[in-house]
Order: sequence, then structure tokens, then C-alpha cells
Amino acid sequence: MYLLITPLGASAFKWGGISSILISGSINSGYFEPLPLPSTIHGFLKYAYIINGLGKDAPSFKGPLFYAKGEKNEVWCVHHYPLGLICNKNGSFLQFKKVEERYFERRIGIALNRENKLVKERYIYMEKMLDMVNLAKEILNEYPKKFGILIEVNDEKAVKLDNFVGPFGGESRPAKIKRVEPNIQKIGKRVLASPAIIDKGDDQSVYWGNESAKIKIIHDSNLQKTFVGQKVTYRLISLGFDVNKRLPVRLALMPSVEVLDDKKAIGYSTEKGWGSLVDI
Repeated sequence: MYLLITPLGASAFKWGGISSILISGSINSGYFEPLPLPSTIHGFLKYAYIINGLGKDAPSFKGPLFYAKGEKNEVWCVHHYPLGLICNKNGSFLQFKKVEERYFERRIGIALNRENKLVKERYIYMEKMLDMVNLAKEILNEYPKKFGILIEVNDEKAVKLDNFVGPFGGESRPAKIKRVEPNIQKIGKRVLASPAIIDKGDDQSVYWGNESAKIKIIHDSNLQKTFVGQKVTYRLISLGFDVNKRLPVRLALMPSVEVLDDKKAIGYSTEKGWGSLVDI
């Protein structure tokens, strides 16, 4: 089944960060994307399952996709790192959408001490909050009736999460889960929707353990040309946190590329959403 996670306001999805010591103190900034990391979604689902008495861990899921539906149009988009989306609109063609600075709201905050809940003096951080409504409106060419982060969950218990509201993403902003049934004709491309944790890779293949997969950059389905600026991209990425302890940094193939082999996912930690493959 498909679940749509809709932030109830602007949300921050931080994919990395930098810290620097200034004369007046320290400041923390980061790299923000239009869709969250798998670790963010996994943590949200785990919280929702525990609160609703459905289990102690999150179900496996595929995605995420950016999804929006209006009165006339429907679209789902796969993440194209950095700051891009490749979209299937009404099942007719693929189009590239650059998520520009104007879709973000810049906010400044001050960090809290987790033990006493008091502010950390002179420790400033900056967030870029994505306005999904305006982004969906521009892609659809109309006001969205539905929008958010689309995932596919293979667990019938997840239906009980319909209408659940909980803390999600940077600063734990509220988001609502709804069960949805997208009705978009698929173009027939199997693509990488989330970073794949691997051992090594090049422009044509990736390798992990004893397995491998062939890849290629996505072409425009009408013109058979690559999208502007598209290339196979690898980055070092953190797998998130476990009981307040940062997990190791690993090599990752960044979304999105087309995967030519018949696989359900690629790389390590696929049960937690990494290396997720979706058919668009």
C-alpha cells in the first residue's frame, strides 16, 4: 500500500552539514534537499508503529517520491541529487524540475542542551525549510489537493496509520500520514529513489558484497537525451543515529539513476529504505 506523509507546514530535510567557530561563537549550517533521507522516514515510521501499538520497529518501505495531485493533474517525482526532481506527470513524459532557493524559507535557531533543556549560549544554527505547497503548485500548474512524501509499505498493519500525526524531519515538525492510491501510468523505468550504500562503483555499475548492478543515467523519454547537468554521483553519507550514537559514514550512490538489472533494491541496509528502487 502507499502512504503519503504530508508535512503540516514548511519542513527541513538536512542531508549533511558543516560547523565553524566564529568570533561570536559557533554556527552550524547544512545541505538541504527536497526529500528526506531514508533514516528520517524509518525513524518516523518506527515512532508511529510504537505509538499505535503495531510493533517495535518500522516496516520495510520503498521510496521516497515527491507526490502531488490536483483537480486535473497528478505527478510523482524521484529525487535527483542535488536539489532536483525527475517527474512523471500524468504518465505522459519525464521532466526535470530544479528545486530552487525560492522554495525554501531560511530560519535561524539556537541549540538546546538535551539534559537541562536550556539554550546553549552562542550556538546558532540555520535551517532551510521547504515549502512543499508552492513546489507542488508549480509542478502541477494548479493548487494541490494532496501533496507530500510518498512511500510504498509492504505491511497490512500500516493501514492503521491512516490520519496519524507525529513529529517528522528537522526540528520534529508535525506531519500527517494518509493512505492514498496513486493513479499514474508508469513509463517503464526502474530508478533509484534513495541513496544506495555500496562498496564501490563507476559510471556503469555498482558493487556491494558479492553482488552488483548495472546502472545508467536517466534519459528524457521523448527526446532520448540526458537531463541538463545529470551525471552518476557518489558521496560519503551518514546512515543516521542509533540511540543518540551516530552510525558510520559510508560510500553511497546518489539518486537518481536507472537500474538495468531486475532487483528490488541495491546496496546495504535496504530494509531501512536505503537503495530503494521504484518503477516510474
